[in-house]
Amino acid sequence: ILEENSFETIKNKLNFIMINEELQKHITECEKKYGPAPSLEVLNQWIGEFMQKLNNTGLPQFEGYSSTEMFAIIHGLWNENSPVQMRELSEEDFNAIPLFCQIKYITDVLHREGKIKLTSTKAIPPKFVKEMYELGVRDWMIEEGYSKLRKEGDSQSVVLTHILLKLMKIIKEQKGVMTFTKSGEMIAKNNQKLFEELLMTFTNKFNFAYFDGYENESIGGMASGFSFILLSKYGIEKRSYKFYAEKYFKAFPDLLKGFDSNYSTIKEQGARCFSLRTFERFMLHFGLIEFEETKHPENEIYITKSQLFDKIIQVIPPKDDK
Repeated sequence: ILEENSFETIKNKLNFIMINEELQKHITECEKKYGPAPSLEVLNQWIGEFMQKLNNTGLPQFEGYSSTEMFAIIHGLWNENSPVQMRELSEEDFNAIPLFCQIKYITDVLHREGKIKLTSTKAIPPKFVKEMYELGVRDWMIEEGYSKLRKEGDSQSVVLTHILLKLMKIIKEQKGVMTFTKSGEMIAKNNQKLFEELLMTFTNKFNFAYFDGYENESIGGMASGFSFILLSKYGIEKRSYKFYAEKYFKAFPDLLKGFDSNYSTIKEQGARCFSLRTFERFMLHFGLIEFEETKHPENEIYITKSQLFDKIIQVIPPKDDK
């Protein structure tokens, strides 16, 4: 029985051998086409052509997307060359997005009153917190009566809203008073622009690990666009969160590093971390999923993409599928 690291070493060697074999085939084809004994310059050109071909070949672990396309998903999500894009929404659609409604609530107050006087702890005042809470994803601790909603810090969705308003640079806070930034006031007048700024900020700037204690901060936030691809492809059927976690870590196995197996397996811990950050603390707040949690006969979480998902997210198929 191989140790896990031994298996990875062998797998990497096999991949290296396969690439070498494909490279040799490519060079042989080039020799037949252009003649033997190429110059170093020509040989480098052949290898460059091979690497370009390799980088543009669809890979099963990336659901058929190539390394080039995955690079765009990771480092240029929402850019014009990304396979994941946002759609234009209707006013009805905006009203079905919990986190957007909370953001919009604050911007409406600022449009109406010009400012919000924060508490001594620089938090949103309780009179606004209670109304904001009703618009967002409910906190089960509050709903079950284990805690009470008295201030901003009692509601994760309200805290999240406040953080994102600052990350979006929609607001500024000086001497305990919240007001619009110049650009923020203009953006807030256009729901489409406000929503786009919200989703881009969440996926590109917000730390997905903010509300938990998992050591690996990259899970979920890393390649969040790939999670959209998985939901778009498989989300029409109700599936366990483990299904999506398995595919996510198949694409990015190194993200499982940092877990120990003292209480549960590394894969189980990784899957729970991925689900918590991606589904419960991200997509649920954007109305992108239907979330079902069961207690009997066993604890399980099932995910289905919502009707809103395809109205918000456009996923362009891999180039090899077009």
